[in-house]
Amino acid sequence: MAQYVIRVRGRLSAELTESFPSLEVVPAAPMTVLHGHLPDQAALGGVLTHLDLLGVEILEVLQVPPTSAPVGGSASPESGETHAVHEP
Repeated sequence: MAQYVIRVRGRLSAELTESFPSLEVVPAAPMTVLHGHLPDQAALGGVLTHLDLLGVEILEVLQVPPTSAPVGGSASPESGETHAVHEP
């Protein structure tokens, strides 16, 4: 299971974000950030396809690499410790 960060243009409505129960949604104007663990790349593909079908512009998709965080620390979507999976 891998952790992903997906940034999309604009603010997603509550109705749209309910379509992604396994992801946490964080509004960060002028975009929305969805992040969380997905079981495999097929699940990631499903999320990306769903966003595309809804007409949501995907800005960036990142996979957060597994890390052994130092004591008292952890990796986060904002930590910069990510690598690109897909950039449209």
